[in-house]
Amino acid sequence: MKPSTYQCLGHQTLTSATSSTPVTATIPPGTSSVLITVETTACRWTLTPGGDPTSSTGLVLQAASQPYLALVGQGAVFKFASTAGTPSVIQLAYLT
Repeated sequence: MKPSTYQCLGHQTLTSATSSTPVTATIPPGTSSVLITVETTACRWTLTPGGDPTSSTGLVLQAASQPYLALVGQGAVFKFASTAGTPSVIQLAYLT
C-alpha cells in the first residue's frame, strides 16, 4: 500500500438550526474525499441531491467524535440537519 498525500482544497462551516432546516455543502471540483466533524449537536446527513435529512432520515453523525472521512465522486451532494432543536455546527475539509 502506498502512503497517501492529500492536499486540502478548502474548508467550509455549515450550521443547521433545527432538524427542519437542512444545509447543503458546496463541494469544490476536484475533491476526492471530505473530512467531516460535528462540533455541537449531532446531525443527520444525506448523500443524494433530492433527499433532505429529517429527524428520522439520514445517517447520524455524532458531535465531538473522530473526523469522518467520506470518499466522493463528481456531482456528490451532502446535506446536513441538526437532530434536535438546537444548532448543529458541521466542519468540512475538502481534500484531493
